[in-house]
Amino acid sequence: MAIALVARPVAAEGCGELAYSFQPDCYHPNGGAACGQTLEHLDFGPQIAVWLEGADHALVDTLMVTSLTATRGIGNRPGVWSFRSGPKFPYGKRWMSLPLWAYARGQLFDAVFMQDDLETWMGFHEASSSRETYFCRPVNPSEINLAVDVVTCPSQNFNSAKGKLASTTKSYYPPRNDLTTFTSNDSDLVGGTLPSCLVSASSYAGLNDLDAVAAATPPYGQRYERTWHIPATLAPGDYAIVVEVNKEFDANASHKHPAFQDENLPTYGVDGNFGQPSVLYRVPVRLASAPAAAAVSQIAGYSQWTGDAPLDGTLLPRDSTISTTVPGSGEMRLLAFDGPGGTGRVHVAVQRCPSAGCPDGGCGPSVDGSAPDASAPDGSTETTPATCDPLPPLPGAVSSLAVVTTDATSASFSFRNASAAGEAVASYDIHYRIGAFMGDTDFLSADPGPNVTPGAPDQPAVVKVENLKPATSYVLGIRSGDHCAQHSGTAVVSFQTTAQKFTQLSGCFVATAAYGSTLEPRVAALRHARDRLRPLSPFFAAATDVYYRAGPAAAAVVARSEVARGLVRRVIAPFATLAEALDFVAPTARASR
Repeated sequence: MAIALVARPVAAEGCGELAYSFQPDCYHPNGGAACGQTLEHLDFGPQIAVWLEGADHALVDTLMVTSLTATRGIGNRPGVWSFRSGPKFPYGKRWMSLPLWAYARGQLFDAVFMQDDLETWMGFHEASSSRETYFCRPVNPSEINLAVDVVTCPSQNFNSAKGKLASTTKSYYPPRNDLTTFTSNDSDLVGGTLPSCLVSASSYAGLNDLDAVAAATPPYGQRYERTWHIPATLAPGDYAIVVEVNKEFDANASHKHPAFQDENLPTYGVDGNFGQPSVLYRVPVRLASAPAAAAVSQIAGYSQWTGDAPLDGTLLPRDSTISTTVPGSGEMRLLAFDGPGGTGRVHVAVQRCPSAGCPDGGCGPSVDGSAPDASAPDGSTETTPATCDPLPPLPGAVSSLAVVTTDATSASFSFRNASAAGEAVASYDIHYRIGAFMGDTDFLSADPGPNVTPGAPDQPAVVKVENLKPATSYVLGIRSGDHCAQHSGTAVVSFQTTAQKFTQLSGCFVATAAYGSTLEPRVAALRHARDRLRPLSPFFAAATDVYYRAGPAAAAVVARSEVARGLVRRVIAPFATLAEALDFVAPTARASR
C-alpha cells in the first residue's frame, strides 16, 4: 500500500494532550547486555519520525523528526546516495532515511548537488568548500577508535562542499538549515573568492520548516516520552500515531546493498551501511472526550527501498525478511516495555488538558480568539464554550542556568526547574548552536538538545550536550513548556569546548603537514602502511609510539614554512611511493583469496 496524500478538512474539538513514548535499542555485540560497536555493525543511533495520521492514512501533523533528517539534510546532501558512511558523515543523499514519512508529508524541495558537479567524488572539493560546523571529514576504518569514541570528529577544521540547488531535480527531504552566510575567510578557496553556488546555500534555511519538530536522536538506555497538544481545530474520531525508524549498518541476509567506492579514496568511509529498510509502527487511537491508551509490539510494515529508486510511499507488509529476534535490529530497533495500554514498543495515551480554568477540557481559544464550532461524533454541529479565554499564565523560565564542565566534545549544565502555576512544567525545549548569541529565530533553527524530564519547581536539574566541535564557542538555550503549548522566555548560557587531545593514532602528522591534507592519497597510503606494519613488528611499534609523541610538534614547524614542506615532501616521497604500491597490492591480494 502507499501512504496517501489527502487534504484533510478539520473541525473544532475540545483540546487535550496526546502522549507517546518508545525506547530505541542499541546493537549488542556478541549477544551481550551492554551497547557496543564493531566495524561490521556500527551504531550511530536511529533516525525516527513520529506523526499523526487519520483513518484514511493521510498525514495530519508531524510530531517529531530526528534532527539529522529534519534540519541536517542527510536525505538531501551533495554526493551520490550510495557513498559509504562514517561518524557524522558529510556527503550522500540518504533517500532511505525516513521515506514513508517524507512521502506522506508530500513536500518537495530542490535537490542539492556538488557545486563542482563531481557527485561521485568523496574528496578533493577544496576549491568549492567552506568551514564545516557539524559534519566531519570522511574517515577510514583505522581512524574509528571503537574503544574510546566512535563519533568524535577527527578534525575540527574540516572544510566541506555544501552543494548547490538544482531546480530541475526534486527531493522529498529538506536541505540542511544551518547554512547562513559564507566569507572567503571561512573557506579554502582558489583565489580567495566565493563561488556563486555557495552564496545560494545561504537560502537553505529559508526552505526548511521543520525546526519546531526537530529533535535530538533519542539516547539509548532511557525512554523517549513526549506530549502533543491536540489542536482545538482537530475533529474527534479515529486516528493513529505512526513511528518510522531507520538505522544504518542494520543488514541481514535479505537486505544488503553495496556501497559506492570512490576510486580516488578507496579506503575512506565504512562499507555495509545499507541494510534493512525503515520499519513502521502504527498505534490506532481514538481522539474523543474520554481518556484512552494503546500500545503495539509488531511493525505494521516496512518501506520499499531499492537503492536509487524514487520514493513512492509503498508500505510493504511485515514478513520474514525483517529481523524480529535480534536486539537493536529490524523490528527490535525499539524495546518492548509495559505501559497503560499494555506491553508494546510504542505507547500512546490520550488525556484531558489539566490546565486550571479549563473545566470543560478546552485548552484555549481558536487562532482568532473565539470558540469555534465543533463537529460532534454523530456529524451534528455543536458549540464549544470559550471557557479558556484567557489562557493560564505563561510558564516560568528555568533559573540559575550555568556551565558545570566542558571538554573537547561535550558540556554539562545545571539549572533549577521552572514552574507553571506552582506545578512542574510539562516539558523543556533545549537547543544549542555555534556562536555567542541566540535570539528567538536562532533558537528554533539551532541543534536540538537532549530530553530532560521536568522536576518540581526550583529543584536542581542537569543536562549534558555531546558530539560538539573541539575548541569552539557555543550558546545553549532552554525554554519551558506547559500543557497548553505555551512556552516561557529563553534562558541562555555561552560556553567553549576545549582543544581535542587525541589518544588514538589519528594520522601521519608530518606527512599531513607536508602535503596539506589528510585526504591526499600519499598521506593515506603512508597511514595504511603504518597500520599494517605496526602489529607485525615490536621495533616498528616502538618507533611509531615515539613518532606520535614528537610528531605533532614537528608537524607544527613544518606547516609554518613552505620551504620546510617542500623539503619534507622530497624526503618522504620514496616512502610514499612504496606505500602506494603496497596499497595497490594489498586489496588485489585480498580479492584473490
